Amino acid sequence: MPLWKIYHPPSTFTTPSSRQSLARAITAIYTAVPLPAFYVNVLFIPVEADSYYIGGVARPSPHFPDSEPGPDSARPFIRVTIENIARKIPNVEVRDRFLNRVDTALKPYIGDMGYDWEYSVLETSRDLWKIDGFVPPMPGTEAEERWRVENRASGFEAAEGGLEKL
Repeated sequence: MPLWKIYHPPSTFTTPSSRQSLARAITAIYTAVPLPAFYVNVLFIPVEADSYYIGGVARPSPHFPDSEPGPDSARPFIRVTIENIARKIPNVEVRDRFLNRVDTALKPYIGDMGYDWEYSVLETSRDLWKIDGFVPPMPGTEAEERWRVENRASGFEAAEGGLEKL
């Protein structure tokens, strides 16, 4: 599963449609692999300016000379953390392709809006992951394809999921 946590000021992503549009753009990154769409989790976490500081300056906040040099503190800042479990990035080419897809998905909703932004990607152990009590099938297996088509977790035999045992 990818888990995206989007930390943002309450003045951004103010409508369900803006959040849904970005969540769909993020989901498309993974369904192109193809992963089941239900693997993709996106959390929008509003953070008040007096709880979010960058370089000791609240973001966003009125811009004061004592916050110089640095970015305009009045601009909203969006922080995204991405946890990938279902797949690992195996090489530089795949890494660059993935990061380009992330940039492309975020740009219309963050970069083009004039916000400052940052993201990081964590790859966590697949061995410690379950969905609805099931160990997810391995990539490219018959069971994973069924999960993708049905867009839900379901039982499967170890062999069809590429697992030694369940």
